[in-house]
Order: sequence, then structure tokens, then C-alpha cells
Amino acid sequence: MPISVSTDHIHPAERQAFWTEAISRSFAPVDTRPLGTAMVSGHFEFVEIGAAKLVRFDSSPQCYRRDARLVSRSGSDEFMFDFQRRGQSAMVQGTNEGMIAPGHGLLYDARRPFEDRLFGPEQRSEVLIATVPASALLRALPHAEQLCARPVPLSGAVARAIAAFIRAAIEAPAEQEAPDGADIVAYLAALLRVAAGDRHELSRSSLFGLLDAHLNASIATVRPAETIAAEFGISERTFHRVFADRDTSFERHVLRLRLSLFRQLLSTRREASIAALAAQCGFADAAHATRTFRAAFGITPRDSRSARGLTYQGSLPQPAKS
Repeated sequence: MPISVSTDHIHPAERQAFWTEAISRSFAPVDTRPLGTAMVSGHFEFVEIGAAKLVRFDSSPQCYRRDARLVSRSGSDEFMFDFQRRGQSAMVQGTNEGMIAPGHGLLYDARRPFEDRLFGPEQRSEVLIATVPASALLRALPHAEQLCARPVPLSGAVARAIAAFIRAAIEAPAEQEAPDGADIVAYLAALLRVAAGDRHELSRSSLFGLLDAHLNASIATVRPAETIAAEFGISERTFHRVFADRDTSFERHVLRLRLSLFRQLLSTRREASIAALAAQCGFADAAHATRTFRAAFGITPRDSRSARGLTYQGSLPQPAKS
């Protein structure tokens, strides 16, 4: 489960010291200072997955700096990648400077001094941060050092899926399948390759995590397999083999995702109609959702709202292709 830290209950006079220490102890030894007159505030969720560290980071306008002294003291041997979600970031590392806005990302080398200023018109900035071992990233992408502090667009299907994967890995409940730290290195390398106009070079096993994140994000309107395959730069045959490697199919995996979301919404949105929730999950109509749900769980959606601990029975009907 993520470690969560917030300044909300810290006395204003003590917030900067608390915030700096919390960041430094958790994932990145840095010095911090506020920008402008905004009161220091922030919160982050942090998880470690193998040797990778993932963070969702939200703060008031602040400057985060690692000078030569801190680099030497921390013994850091990592690269970091920021996915900008709200506000803006201005990164300086050596002679490189990069400004990123929402929908962009940026790589920096934590083995060398850097300065990162986070700000925004709403006095908030939010980023997802993925930190990976330098040796692992350089094996996957030997010229990674040349790409630091250069804005990377996150507009393509692969980049959007990687960002969605990182966010889900931070927020995922404990019972979900944990991602592999090696996959996160592979995803960052792929993201940087695609930004340079190259192929992502992801293996089928790594592609499953991205396709799963993509389907979760677009579950209400999943497009045909051939369309998704083309967006991810793979053949339709390879696309289907990604799912076959997991002893399932594209169609059945989509149906499982829809059922999982439907079950979750039934318990969290009790005021919503079955038809509205079915549409949100991508079912054709309430009747289709009800039949599929009953086949999977042995109970109707309406009755499930008063039930607890549903067990998946695995008796899904053969789905039509999405």
C-alpha cells in the first residue's frame, strides 16, 4: 500500500522543514524552498516496486534542488521521470533547461545536480514521478543521459498508457497484481524511444501491463483489436498473443475489466441506476450487464448491493468482440 504524507495537520511555521524531511526520507534527498508568497503545502503518495519508486506529488509553488553536496551525501544512482498532470515545471540540469506543461514529461539524472521549480496558475502543481536505477535504464537506453531536461510529449497511445500504468500502480489496492520494477524501467525507455521517433521495443510480457492500463482508461468505449494494435505499433497477431500468453483473450479480458468496474460502482455509487452504471462500464444495456454479472457471480447486480464478499465463479458467457 502507498505511504501517504501531507502537510495539512502541520503548523504553518513547521511545514517547510517537515516537507523537506518527508521527501528526503522517502524518495529523493533535496532542499526545498517556497516560490512566491503561497503558504507551503503538499501531499504525496509513495510506493516502492522492486528497485523502482513511484510517487504522486502535489504541492504549492516550490523549488526542489539537489546540489553537489547533496548528490555526494545521498550517493544517488538513479534517473527520475516526471509526468506533469497539473501546473508547470521548470527543470535545469547542467546546460539543459526544460519547461513542461500538463501532457508532457521530462527525464533527469539524479546522480548530478538539478533544480526543479513547480508552479501553476492555480497555485498547485501535480506530477507523477518514476525513479529507477541508473544502471538499469542505461542498459535499456544507453543514450539516456543525452535526453535529460528535454520535454517529452505524452500524447501518443503508448505514452498515455505508461502514465496511466504509473498512476494505477500508485493507487492500486493491495489485492491487485503488483507490477514489476523491471517493467517500469522498460516503459520509461520505451517512452523516450517513441518520443525520438523510434519503435518502443517492448516485449509481449511488458505490453500486457500497458494494454491493461489503456483498456481500464477507455473501458466504456473499447475500440476493435486491430485499431488498438496499430496505435501500439504492433501487429494484430502479436496483440492477441499478448493475451494468449496470460491464458485469456482480448475479449474475455475486456469483459473481466468491465465486470470488476461494474461490481465496484455498484457498491460505491448506490444512488445510480443499473443502466447508468452499465453504460459507464461499456455494456450494451442493463439487461446485458445483469446477465453477465449473474453468470460471473451467481447474483444479480441489484441483490449484490446488499451482499458482501462476492466470489468470481468464472462462468462467463462467450463475449461478442468489442
